[in-house]
Amino acid sequence: MLGEDDTSAVNGSFYEISTFFLMLVSQSSGYFELQLIAVQNANGELSDGDCCDGERNTQDLRCSSDECDTYFRVCLKEYQTDVTTTGLCIYGSGSTNVIGGNSFQFKSAKNNQNRNNDGGKIVIPFQFAWPVSYTLIVEAWDWDNGTHSSSGKYSRINPGDDRQTIQYNGLTANFEYSIRVRCDENYYGSKCNKLCRPRNDWHGHYVCDQFGNRGCMEGWMGTYCTTAICKQGCNLLQGVCSAPGECTCTYGWQGPFCDNCLPYPGCVHGTCVKPWQCTCEKNWGGLLCEKDLNYCGTNKPCKNGGTCMNTEPDEYNCACPDGYSGKNCEIAEHACVSNPCANGGTCHEVPSGFECHCPAGWAGPTCAKDTDECASNPCAQGGTCIDMENGFECLCLPQWAGKTCQIDVNECMGKPCLNAYSCKNLIGGYHCACFRGWAGQNCDISQNSCASGPCRNGGRCHTLLDSFMCECPHGYTGTTCEVQSNPCSPNPCQNQAQCHSLMDDFYCFKLKPSLVVPSVLIPVIDSCTVAVATNGTQEGVWHISSNVCGPHGRCISQPAGNFTCSCEPGFTGTYCHENINDCVPPPCKNGGTCIDGISSFKCFCPDGWEDVNECSRNPCKNGGRCVNLLNHFYCQCQDNWKGKTCHSRESQCDSSTCSNGGTCFDHGDTFRCTCLSGWVGSTCNTAKNSTCDSNPCENGGTCVGGGDAYTCICKDGWEGPTCAHNANDCNPQPCYNGGVCVDGVNWFRCECAPGFAGPDCRINIDECQSSPCAYGSTCVDEINSFLCVCPLGRAGPHCQEWIGKACRYSGLQFPHGSRWEEECNTCQCVNGIVRCSKRGGAGPDSSAPCPRGQECVEHQFLTCFAKPCHQWGVCSTPDPPPPLHTQCEPNSGYLDNSCARITLIFNRDKVPQGTTVENICSELRYLPIAQTLAKDCTLLILCDLSYSNSDAVEVAMVSA
Repeated sequence: MLGEDDTSAVNGSFYEISTFFLMLVSQSSGYFELQLIAVQNANGELSDGDCCDGERNTQDLRCSSDECDTYFRVCLKEYQTDVTTTGLCIYGSGSTNVIGGNSFQFKSAKNNQNRNNDGGKIVIPFQFAWPVSYTLIVEAWDWDNGTHSSSGKYSRINPGDDRQTIQYNGLTANFEYSIRVRCDENYYGSKCNKLCRPRNDWHGHYVCDQFGNRGCMEGWMGTYCTTAICKQGCNLLQGVCSAPGECTCTYGWQGPFCDNCLPYPGCVHGTCVKPWQCTCEKNWGGLLCEKDLNYCGTNKPCKNGGTCMNTEPDEYNCACPDGYSGKNCEIAEHACVSNPCANGGTCHEVPSGFECHCPAGWAGPTCAKDTDECASNPCAQGGTCIDMENGFECLCLPQWAGKTCQIDVNECMGKPCLNAYSCKNLIGGYHCACFRGWAGQNCDISQNSCASGPCRNGGRCHTLLDSFMCECPHGYTGTTCEVQSNPCSPNPCQNQAQCHSLMDDFYCFKLKPSLVVPSVLIPVIDSCTVAVATNGTQEGVWHISSNVCGPHGRCISQPAGNFTCSCEPGFTGTYCHENINDCVPPPCKNGGTCIDGISSFKCFCPDGWEDVNECSRNPCKNGGRCVNLLNHFYCQCQDNWKGKTCHSRESQCDSSTCSNGGTCFDHGDTFRCTCLSGWVGSTCNTAKNSTCDSNPCENGGTCVGGGDAYTCICKDGWEGPTCAHNANDCNPQPCYNGGVCVDGVNWFRCECAPGFAGPDCRINIDECQSSPCAYGSTCVDEINSFLCVCPLGRAGPHCQEWIGKACRYSGLQFPHGSRWEEECNTCQCVNGIVRCSKRGGAGPDSSAPCPRGQECVEHQFLTCFAKPCHQWGVCSTPDPPPPLHTQCEPNSGYLDNSCARITLIFNRDKVPQGTTVENICSELRYLPIAQTLAKDCTLLILCDLSYSNSDAVEVAMVSA
């Protein structure tokens, strides 16, 4: 019904497709599948031009009566260079039912060629090795007519899931179909003749891979995986296994690994190296090693100091000392005759023998054991006991003494306290009353907050009660003078306003507000370039480009930290990592292998196709004429010369006649080469089967080879003998600042840690871009965060909290809430106001009022000890203080049970300037012992300069 005959058409309109394959005879199984995709016969004509049904319309000459009843026949036969539609379908045939009219299609087959569609499908099974080359004849028939159209074609196809699509175009009809060859289950290879059926039984334990190769299950090995792998450590010379992990011992061996021999049955004190041995241990003998050869040493039968002598196996004699007899010297006659008691012990005879009465320090039957006097733990307070003869000695800890370490040592005798008022001995220790500013067990740790030098940039440190304060030079501010105090750097003003600095503040000003367009300035980060300071350039900056685009691309920065790659010619992809394949479509002819280059390609030609004239080197000798052949040459010899190159008078064969190990046979006027497996040709110079037929190269690699060897040329990003390994583009590590590298195929991507951006994470994101710090504070950029350095009076993460105004006192600036000592007065800054306790008219801000009912007067007892001394005031009542009625005064010489006098002598070079006698007296009143005594009674401490020694202070203490 379709089309017209081609050169191979017979008896009507048919089309035919033929393909040629080589076939190996073996156990094989598979099927040939043809799937129709579309048929188009718009006018409903047969191949001879007649209508399928009815007559033509006389006006438009179209067949309009009825459509054709179309069905298909398929014939699969051997390879034919000249296709004939007659003869047997050697490989098989098949047909469909009527499947359509003039034109129809199978959409699922066209859109998804791997989807099964029984409509328009013809399957031809085969039970032989698929020949690869074949001839296919496809015929389209009309059910109501004996004519048909056919198409013949010869080709090659390997088994697989992929289909070959074929389009036939005739004069009256067109149709399209696809074909493929598939192996049945458990059959593999290019000819479906490699059988591999997985099994797990007595005959084998294996599975099959995609090429039909056997792979042993876990625990099995061998060609057919029938040999079990025994337990690890099993001695395979003495143990066997029938299942994986077992270790069954052979006769004469034992143990979990069959590495211990079995001794002779009944062997008592013997061992073995080989089965059934009984090698006796030391001091044992006999056939079964059951006889004791050292009865004396094993049993020690002789008593009371008798000497044992071995006489024969299991026999002995005892030589008894004076006073004893019997087999084992167990009978006492005159036991004390031999003086058995040692170390001065006294011997007394008793019915059972003797008894020793031991002196002090000794014990045991013969007083030979030294008594352990340390057994009762006589040493107290952690002392170590040393046992001695008839006594002991205790090694005491430093704070204890005495024979048993029970006497407390006065540690203060060694003056351990360095910077302290006093040392007090305690039970098992001591206590140091430290001067102010010192701490530690021995008052040797300074509490001076300024000792570590916390103030930076030349700042001067001042110690407070519980902290420190830095007096910063001009141009610096902050807790430790770490921040430059210019509030306009960086410029905090937005919308292009100018910043003007004030004392610890700033203001913003715009000359022409109407011309300013409000906007939020977002600095653009160059995602591809980072600037590094250097002395090697005139500008002082070295620009380093990112390598994220690889060696064949250039990084182009985009807004918001993004980027793109501009690729060199011949490369494409997001990271310019893909080499454009110049081998598509294939440019190499005559079976040559194409190797892709950069904007180029190279052809590896099979033997004989390199455009080489085999006769160019004049191989024929002695007047022979050279004839150039494919990958070969032939010499026409003259004057009875013989051999491949007309070089011999004797024989056609020599060592170089047949190549690649072939054997040469002399046949008189010619020679013949018998080739080894894998080689063909008159001189065995052509590889029969290429090792590249099995497609060993993975991931798009190109196979180049012949004979028994091949080489895989891998695509960029792949490596290994078969291009199976993805090259690690993350080595060396390309990501900075803790970024994680994600390896791709010839590319990589950096996943940056928080706070970093850019293709290789080299850009530290500036969190200060959004100006998060308020009220003129300075923003310091950190990693994934920021720090606001607040002006005085401000606090909080953004300096948004008002905490109070700072105070200025004696030329220094104190933050709100800070406390400090000024002589004996305690001062505090409260929102810009300095408040001091007991503060008088001599200091600044002398107008500060005293509590109601009191007034500010000069201190009456202020006596300067180390000049110069400042005046000081106290708040007191207007009435004069009551007189002191006591005879216990400094420099008076009076003493009684309630009066004590002390003379303090000082080294004036070490006394701080400005120290007064009242300062010293006040420190005495602060002592812990003074505070303790004042709780139980009234304690009065009076101080004055000594009348007799200008470097001394006289102290009188009165209790009542």
